[in-house]
Amino acid sequence: MISMKRYIKPMGVVFFTVMLFMTGSFYLNHLLKKDMIAQQTEQLSGEIDLLTPFLIDKDELVFNPEKLSQSLSGSERITVLSATGHVLYDSSHQVSLDVTRKNRPEIKGILEGEAKELTDIRDSQTVNTELLYVAKGIYVNDELIGVVRLAENYLGVSENIMSIQRSVTLILFILLLFMLILALYIYRQNKKPLDFILPILKEATQNPEKKQEIIEAPSEWRELYETVYELMDETNLLYYKQLQNKEKLYFLFNNLSIGIFILNQDLEITLANTVVEEWFQKKWKVESYETWISHKKLKQMIRLAVEGGEDVQGEIRVKRPKYRNLKVVIRPLQSEKKEYVCMIYDVTEIRQMEKVHEDFISNISHELKTPTTSIIGFAETLLAGAKDDPDASVEFITIIEREGQRLLSLIQHIMMLLKTEKDLHVSDSLRTSPVSIIQEELKRYTHQMKKKQLDVSFDESVDSTILVSSQGFQIIVKNLLENAIEYSEESGKIFIYLTQSEDELIFKIEDTGIGISKEDQLRIFERFYRVSHSRQRNTGGSGLGLSLVQHYADLLGGYVKLSSDLGEGTTVIVRFQLDYLMD
Repeated sequence: MISMKRYIKPMGVVFFTVMLFMTGSFYLNHLLKKDMIAQQTEQLSGEIDLLTPFLIDKDELVFNPEKLSQSLSGSERITVLSATGHVLYDSSHQVSLDVTRKNRPEIKGILEGEAKELTDIRDSQTVNTELLYVAKGIYVNDELIGVVRLAENYLGVSENIMSIQRSVTLILFILLLFMLILALYIYRQNKKPLDFILPILKEATQNPEKKQEIIEAPSEWRELYETVYELMDETNLLYYKQLQNKEKLYFLFNNLSIGIFILNQDLEITLANTVVEEWFQKKWKVESYETWISHKKLKQMIRLAVEGGEDVQGEIRVKRPKYRNLKVVIRPLQSEKKEYVCMIYDVTEIRQMEKVHEDFISNISHELKTPTTSIIGFAETLLAGAKDDPDASVEFITIIEREGQRLLSLIQHIMMLLKTEKDLHVSDSLRTSPVSIIQEELKRYTHQMKKKQLDVSFDESVDSTILVSSQGFQIIVKNLLENAIEYSEESGKIFIYLTQSEDELIFKIEDTGIGISKEDQLRIFERFYRVSHSRQRNTGGSGLGLSLVQHYADLLGGYVKLSSDLGEGTTVIVRFQLDYLMD
């Protein structure tokens, strides 16, 4: 197959040259034939012009058949026709008079006024030979009164002309042969380096990663071969650089946390990363963005960017596979082609944090306002005269003290909630056994447990070498134990477990208290949230206990799971990764 391809081009050159030679020969023959026809036509036309004056008498067509016949040479034939194309005289004497010839090409055109002189070459059915016909109209005062047609045997190209044509053809053939031999010689000489270089170039094109071996080349082409080898080395190096850059770009493109897709000048999506596919739940393919994108606002933003030729920014919301707030930036690329890049950022967490921040500020204001209002109100009552009543004074001062304690507890909880992981490590360099922390908290709440006659048990099975952040772990234990005591019925039971697996420390606390409804469990870890029925505000809770548990569990690399049923109690499990906890 390769050898055949090599000869296609030279064979094409030979074919073209032969065709050119044949075309030249045919064209030369055509010119000679045309010239001979022109000469013979001119001769016959001149003879008609000489005869025409003798055919007109007093503006009428008249003729003497004997004189007409005597004026012709032996091979000529004259025909006189009326203005309607009927034969009035024919020197061959083989045509009946008054026979029409109006449909003959050379006659028809004159009768219809297309020309005054026409020529035609054809085989005559009357004399059975090929004749050259020349017909001329006879006019009197520009009015056609008849037609004279003169014909003679078509001579064709003369022997002398044919001899010249053969000589020219022979010269052209010799010249063609010489050109072919010269072209073949030049081709063979020029093909030598190609026979050597082409396989190298093809191998380099098909396998750019493969380095070409140097082969000894003929001396006259050595410089060319060395240049080709240098080019192949550069190609090999560029291939690997391009491959590395492509892999890096592909890795970065598909591992970015932002979504990116590119539109070409036809507004077709030519590239999109996995983040975009995940957010829009669709595998990208090269198609119009109008078809691929279903989000109306995003399509509108793209249209604005295309029409204005400037950056367009905005936010959109998608509901599937889950609710997201997405910030979109569409930017025209600075290139010859009109392309556009669309960058999409997930700002869901930012918007959620902004909402939490707003709610947090609102809740703090509300929670601080309640005890503060009570303290101010009762203090004003005392100052207004209630201080003179001993019983009222004690009652009001007791309320002020209780509200003050509540306000202090709320502020302490808020300060704990605002602590970051950095603050925890800075303020809590002490590490201690989690068992001792739980035991200390149990001692601290002994009075409350006895007051409600609670049955509390603590089981542990952990390695004594495990040490935890004393402050963070203590806050988790304190709030869970406080909630279990607070919301347990009289003579209820509380079970506390501290266990260890291969890579986890598990703290679990169960109570037989009033429990939490399924609806409230969805929001129980929100800050300042209190359940509407089962846990009332008059219990003194701030709504921050479980928020603190979750917050400090996150700081210590753990997570919280809660399960509960109304009237059957609540179970809270906190799991910590040992490698993070001990770090």
